[in-house]
Amino acid sequence: MNLSLTHSQNTNTEQINMSLPNLQLSMDRIYPFAPKTGTKKNPIQNIGLTYNMDLQNSITTTDDEFFTAEMFENARSGVRHTASMSTNIKALNYITISPSASYNEVWVLKTIDKRFDETLPEGNQVVTDTINGFDAFREYSTSISASTNIYGTFNFKKGRLKAIRHTLRPSISYNYRPDFSNFYDEVQRSSDPDDIEEFTRFEGGVFGQPSRGLSSSIGISLNNVFEAKVIPKDSTKTEAKKITLLNSLNFSTSYNIAADSLNWSPVSASANTSFFNNKLNLTMSARLDPYALNANGARIN
Repeated sequence: MNLSLTHSQNTNTEQINMSLPNLQLSMDRIYPFAPKTGTKKNPIQNIGLTYNMDLQNSITTTDDEFFTAEMFENARSGVRHTASMSTNIKALNYITISPSASYNEVWVLKTIDKRFDETLPEGNQVVTDTINGFDAFREYSTSISASTNIYGTFNFKKGRLKAIRHTLRPSISYNYRPDFSNFYDEVQRSSDPDDIEEFTRFEGGVFGQPSRGLSSSIGISLNNVFEAKVIPKDSTKTEAKKITLLNSLNFSTSYNIAADSLNWSPVSASANTSFFNNKLNLTMSARLDPYALNANGARIN
């Protein structure tokens, strides 16, 4: 359990931001179907459950309204519950299959409603009303992944370098999240009845708003580790010492089956290594966008 209260104040703008309070609760993973003694031997016994709760009460006010009734009028409060379930299955002795499911529920004490008002003196416009009262939205998603380890060793007969070992960890996953557009409504924006804007009553909530659009994607990742065996410079030592050349060299991307275009997500690449007997750590990263455009609006391959 973690409880925190924060206060930040800008003396130039006289704006005050506070959290009164924030509360996080987390639970260790439990295995409800595991035997009381011995090891977990099948996918049912390997099912693990986790739960987390996050409560936030965010207040933005000014010096003049500090600790007055007006200070609490624009407060944003909410509670987010997150639960997940996962297990793993061994296939063909070398492949680990990991199905999982997650559930997210958000509680709020304020929502909004929008309406088109033609009677206002300043002209036709969309009016936003604040509605006090408990409301909630719920989301869920599922995924399944398969991964394995592949090892390769390159031996050398001459010199201090005796061998280089390459560990390759490929992984492929499938992720599915339904469309939660049922939490969205429509409002007319102008005198034109066909000028429609979509909105959700959870706009501006402390935990965001429900996801829109069906997501059905395939994820691909490739993790590499490079190690070496080297004879020390000390001539009295003949046993090779293992050193890490690259702690990680990772590539990942995904393909959204449900999208009608631009299905590929950017390729993320990262690498990590260390020098001087682990005294200096170096991390590099790159993002490769397959749909990037140049200054003329033409696609860059």
